[in-house]
Amino acid sequence: MAEEVPLIDALRGLGLLQLEFVRLALHVASEGPAELEGEKLVCSLSEPKRRTSTLLAMAAGQSMNTVLRMAKLRGIPVRDAYPVARSAIETFVNAAYLLSETDEVSERAIRHVDYATWKHHNRRVGSGKYSLEVSSDPNAKQTLATKFAEFEGKGMGTWSALDVPSRIRRVGELSGNRAGSRLLAAYALIYGLSSEVIHGSPFGVSYFYTGRLSGNATMEDFQESTARQLEEILIAVLHAACGYIAAFSEAQNLAALSAAEQKIFDRLLDLSTKDASAFPAPSHTSEAEARDDT
Repeated sequence: MAEEVPLIDALRGLGLLQLEFVRLALHVASEGPAELEGEKLVCSLSEPKRRTSTLLAMAAGQSMNTVLRMAKLRGIPVRDAYPVARSAIETFVNAAYLLSETDEVSERAIRHVDYATWKHHNRRVGSGKYSLEVSSDPNAKQTLATKFAEFEGKGMGTWSALDVPSRIRRVGELSGNRAGSRLLAAYALIYGLSSEVIHGSPFGVSYFYTGRLSGNATMEDFQESTARQLEEILIAVLHAACGYIAAFSEAQNLAALSAAEQKIFDRLLDLSTKDASAFPAPSHTSEAEARDDT
């Protein structure tokens, strides 16, 4: 029997429910205890972990909310969903990583904010003839050596020495396979393609316009193909949010929240593995209609 709504609408509805649990995690971490299914949820993260991971998770939730609003778009505007989704996914990964790792990692991330702020106003950009220097500190070298010495030197200017796949691996090692595998799925589903789109590569632009189309495609076919791309984007973002919730709950033994995340993930897996024929065709929502709906 076919689902009552198109896949993209079912995913959007699941994402809205998922955001409620992201908000619950944020409330527990920033405001205090809450109750879920008879269990009192209390944040036991150390202050550095709580401070950094909550800041990032809030930002990721905002970007996720934007992606859910963009689910009504069709056609060319859908391309802009890729960078927003990429931001949501990578920020959820970083939030899960920081709450899973040691206090030292979070403390470095906190100190890096000051360094990066200073660096933003004291840097060189461009290449060769087409380069310029931004400088607000007349003693930049001295400041770097005395105030930000830990970030001085090749490869030392980042808040974490690990790349994204390695951060995901650490989440899995420290906060459980569920969290790690959800984040890995999100990364695999969209990361490479979103990079091509964000950087405006020939392949990234070509894929967006033609990746799912035959040689005789119509404008209606193109709009349908962008709906398919939005489905993939939503599936990736929802995996990432599941990964964060799983890491938050498993790292602190919050059984009720962990069980709620598992139910959402089971539904997500069910939706994303069904044949397309199980769902009605998505609507051809126009850009103007999408703005009205949001």
